[in-house]
Amino acid sequence: MKIYLIYGESYLLINEKIGEIVKDNKNISTFDLSVNTLEDVILEAGYFSMFMEEKYVIVKNANFFGSGKLKDSDSDLLLSYLEQPNANTTVIFICNEKVDARKKITKVIKEKYTFVNIVPLKAYEIENRVGDFFKKHGYKYDNETLKYIVVNCLNNYDLSMMEAEKIILYYSESKQINYNDVINIVAKTLNTNNFLFVDSLVENDLEKSLQLFNDLKLMKVEPTVLLSLIARDFRIMYNVKSLLLKNKREYEIMNDIGLMDWQLEKYLKKTFPYKLKELESILLKLANLDLEIKSGKIDRFTGLELFILDICE
Repeated sequence: MKIYLIYGESYLLINEKIGEIVKDNKNISTFDLSVNTLEDVILEAGYFSMFMEEKYVIVKNANFFGSGKLKDSDSDLLLSYLEQPNANTTVIFICNEKVDARKKITKVIKEKYTFVNIVPLKAYEIENRVGDFFKKHGYKYDNETLKYIVVNCLNNYDLSMMEAEKIILYYSESKQINYNDVINIVAKTLNTNNFLFVDSLVENDLEKSLQLFNDLKLMKVEPTVLLSLIARDFRIMYNVKSLLLKNKREYEIMNDIGLMDWQLEKYLKKTFPYKLKELESILLKLANLDLEIKSGKIDRFTGLELFILDICE
């Protein structure tokens, strides 16, 4: 009898960990709590087979360990199971958001069972893994190519591996990965969509903002990366507006903020519809949201979506 709670943001790393636990066993049931109920999970986990076989129950989107909520009846059901689990069942809960250590169910897992915190890979670790992937398939590459892939995937392991697979598919005969080929192969839509998302938000285009946000979610872009881009844009807009109100000339604004002429032209257009107080308010909301996400008070995806709805109302 084993029970795991795995927290991580990378689906690939989570799947690797599950593979280590499950090994070659085939008796696996998978539940997704965005579709299934916790009662379904507990019923399956508690079921004793006639032959007393060892089985594994994988529970995706168990985000009630984070900012999510459980009904009292579901909480009691789970706590009851944790007190007397099925000895032949290994249950693996997957939480993709920061785990709330204050919750009773989390404390029980940490005290009696196994909590696995999957730390995001550093850039050089991602480069090494992508390099190993290429070697495994018999391809040669240079370090500049690896760095290009990882940087353009925002140091995201899952995205980097997805692009590496695309590169392998591109080549049919050649075993040497060419840097210029990679520039054309690796999707530039990611960075493009990041900036399109920020622009649509600044322009108060709710429909387009939500559509791009959902696209970026599917591409597994970390919300904190988007928050940084949003904050950067509004901070520049605030500084531009503030200097304009002080009757600064354009060349003075460019020198004070460090903008090129074409950048200033863009930010002048962005800033025009806003009052200084509005920009102050948005920056304050961003700072509060960042604090709430980092302290685990709100789910990062939910928090950013609420922010979009708030400023685009």
